[in-house]
Amino acid sequence: MALAQEKIYTIDDIYALPDGQRAELIDGQIYMMAPPNRIHQQLSHFLEWEIENYIQTLK
Repeated sequence: MALAQEKIYTIDDIYALPDGQRAELIDGQIYMMAPPNRIHQQLSHFLEWEIENYIQTLK
């Protein structure tokens, strides 16, 4: 009895996912991603603001 082989996914499989479904393709495997939570979004916004302020000081 042969072992079942894992399916190798491609970018076409990622594009075929339903709209809004977040996933990454790494070495032929699809990894589903959870949506960012509120704290993640707040931290991202804060970092973006800090980087923008720093860049403005360089001008």
